[in-house]
Amino acid sequence: MITEEVIKDIYKKFKKRSKEEDLNLPFYLEELKAHHKFIDEGDEIIVGDLDDFNPFHRFLKRALYAVLEFDKWVAFVFPTHILFFSKNDSQMSVHFRPDEKKNLLGKIFGI
Repeated sequence: MITEEVIKDIYKKFKKRSKEEDLNLPFYLEELKAHHKFIDEGDEIIVGDLDDFNPFHRFLKRALYAVLEFDKWVAFVFPTHILFFSKNDSQMSVHFRPDEKKNLLGKIFGI
């Protein structure tokens, strides 16, 4: 089960980009193929299920930090959000990374 604590750990653990070879992207795209339309366009992935005006319709492979597999979901981790694709149906979910809390000096000086 994916909880808020698991999501916090994902953001904490994956702070840098992974090499494209380490992502094993073709495996996950094939696994999700039954319920989601992915088009591999070289440097980017297009999610065919989503409308063209949807901000998650396409994403650059180099922007991916990690791809993680859970029981019912596959997570595509980016620095500011995580896209969750269901392995059992056509559901997709987005989690936005919350802004980090500023300390007192940050609040005063806008740092």
